[in-house]
Amino acid sequence: MRDAVIIGITVLLAILLGLWLFLEEAPKAKAPEGEAVFSVLIEGQYSGSITERKNYRIQSDDGLRELWRLVYGNDGPIVPDIDFDTYELLAVFDGTHSSGGYDISVESVMDTPAVRTVSILHTVPGEECLTSQAITSPFEIVLLPKSAATISRTDRIETILCE
Repeated sequence: MRDAVIIGITVLLAILLGLWLFLEEAPKAKAPEGEAVFSVLIEGQYSGSITERKNYRIQSDDGLRELWRLVYGNDGPIVPDIDFDTYELLAVFDGTHSSGGYDISVESVMDTPAVRTVSILHTVPGEECLTSQAITSPFEIVLLPKSAATISRTDRIETILCE
C-alpha cells in the first residue's frame, strides 16, 4: 500500500512538473508593443449640445462633469466615478448628420513615451443605404490608462455598402 502511495505521488508530481514546463514555454498572448488597452465607457447616437466633430481628453472629475453636462444636459445618467489618478477618458464626436447610418469609434490607441496616437473610425452610409431620417450625432467615450504623452489622431472613413 505504501509503495502505491509513493508511486501515485511521484506520478502526480511528474505531471505537474510537465504541465508547468509546458505552460512556461508556451507563447504568451499580448497586445502589440505600444498598444494601449481601452474600454468603451459609453456610446450613443445623440451627443446633446456637441454638434461639431470634436475630440476631448478628460483627466479630471470637473472635466468629466462638464462633458457629461454637454452630452446629457441636467437629465442624463449619473456621472460615473473614475479614478483619474490611474485613468483618463477620450471622447470622440462625429458631429451632426441629417440622417442615421453614421457612427464613430476608437479603433486603437498606440503609445510612445512622447505621443499617444488615437485611431478613429468614422462610418458613413453608402448612397444605396436606407437610413432613418432622424438627426444623429454619434459619439463614443473610452476609458484607458492615464498618460502624460501628447495626443495625436488619425481618422479613417469607411463607407457601408448597402444593396
